[in-house]
Amino acid sequence: MRNAAFFLTPKSELVFLKRDATVRQGTEKLENHPFLEIIVIDDEGKLTGILSTKDLLIAYRHIEGLSFETAHQFKIKDIFKEGNLRTVYIDTPEDDLVAIGAKQNIIPVVDSVNTFMGIVRRADLLQQYYQEMRQLKDGRD
Repeated sequence: MRNAAFFLTPKSELVFLKRDATVRQGTEKLENHPFLEIIVIDDEGKLTGILSTKDLLIAYRHIEGLSFETAHQFKIKDIFKEGNLRTVYIDTPEDDLVAIGAKQNIIPVVDSVNTFMGIVRRADLLQQYYQEMRQLKDGRD
C-alpha cells in the first residue's frame, strides 16, 4: 500500500521561510516562484504553518498600514494562524491522506519530533487516481 513517502514533495523542492521573515520577503518569494504557498518553519526547522497567497491578500487588505512599501516592517508570524493544518508522518497510509486531502489542499509531512520533511498535495493524490483510471481505460481498449 502506498503512503506519504510515495506522494512526498521533499522540503528541498519547496519554498519556505522562518516565522520572523518579513511580509515583503514572503510576497517576493511567492512572486518569484510557481507556488501558491510558503511553508513557515521555526529556527529548529519545525513546521509552524503555511502562508498562502490568500493570507497575503487578506493581510494587505485588512492590516492597517500594510503595503508593499511597509511590508518589511511586518512579520510573517503576524499574518497567519499557526497550527491550523493537520500533519502526517512519512508512513501515513494513502487512505488517510485522501481523507485529509478532502479537507486541506496541502498536507505537511513531519518526522517524529515534528521536523518538517515535505508536503503531499491534493493535486498529487488526484493525479495518481487519474493515471490509474487512464491505465484501466487503456487496458479495456
